[in-house]
Amino acid sequence: MDNVIRVKDGVAFSVIAPAGFRILSAIDQASKKLALDLVITSGTDGEHSGPSVPHHLGEAYDLRTQSLTPEQKTQVLDYIMGVLGWTSFYGFLESPDTSNEHIHIQRKKGTTYP
Repeated sequence: MDNVIRVKDGVAFSVIAPAGFRILSAIDQASKKLALDLVITSGTDGEHSGPSVPHHLGEAYDLRTQSLTPEQKTQVLDYIMGVLGWTSFYGFLESPDTSNEHIHIQRKKGTTYP
């Protein structure tokens, strides 16, 4: 059975920009390649500051990391960013070693996509 992207209850996708579709595609590819179910924990919802925040524009997503090993966290982030590239996208492990730890992927600030 294929691995899939799952979505935490309450996550909103009120708008998905072109950059958001690319990010979702990269997450899906990582799930299949690494044989992991990946969980999106934030889309356009959540406590993000300001209306021009990439989350609110449909250009950023967060992924749960609590069920991943340290090696899997690195593999997921590296794979996604390998698909997206660092020119137009940015990703990192946010709030490491806390209860809010997650992988954050977004359109890179100061860029437009496409």
